Amino acid sequence: MNIIKCMTLLAALLLFGCAINVQDGDDIKYNKHNIVSKFNAKLMPREQRLARISSDMKKVGFNKVSVSQVFNAFSNSVLSIFKHQHNIITEHKVLLDNHRDVLSFLMANKDKDKGQLQQAINDFDKTAETEKEKIGPKIKAYEKASDKIWEENVKLSLLITEQTLRLAYIIRLQGDDLIGMQGLSMLMNANKIGEAYKLAEIRLHLAKVANEFIEDEKAIIDIAKQLQTFQNAD
Repeated sequence: MNIIKCMTLLAALLLFGCAINVQDGDDIKYNKHNIVSKFNAKLMPREQRLARISSDMKKVGFNKVSVSQVFNAFSNSVLSIFKHQHNIITEHKVLLDNHRDVLSFLMANKDKDKGQLQQAINDFDKTAETEKEKIGPKIKAYEKASDKIWEENVKLSLLITEQTLRLAYIIRLQGDDLIGMQGLSMLMNANKIGEAYKLAEIRLHLAKVANEFIEDEKAIIDIAKQLQTFQNAD
């Protein structure tokens, strides 16, 4: 491939990028995999949604790629975010598995007012044969664990947004700088660069899908806090 063709290929990559564009209801095609879209993820039942996101993140994988000095630092940052977000949804799954009775109680009582909520807690705990079976202490334990997950998720949300904007900036505005810094080695590896961009983009996409899942779960966390506030007030 001569230098002109290389420059043309790289210019097209930098101009148009690898933007994910998918119709509602369709999965995203990445290599040979079907990756869940934001739209489809939000339509799934919560446990199916969690399982699909986790599965798709594993399909994409956690391997490092090496393309250029300019891009490698960015790629490694995206990979770190991707891994951290996967760890968070894994922790959340463990939380769900360990607190199924709490979640059932919260969802069954989410539309009740303060008095009704407190009465539901009292009625439930009166039927408990042991302290371990009472729902009040379990709600408190769930709240503590979920707070940690939520706080980490908020931090990652900001990083995902920052890196997504940075990717777009690199693609659209830094073409000349990349060529100048990397020279022929950058041009002669245009296809490899394109694959690296796609990998970074799909990782950021899935990190965002996972992040939004935890955000949506905050509604349940807020119910837990509300119930606990009512308990502490009495």
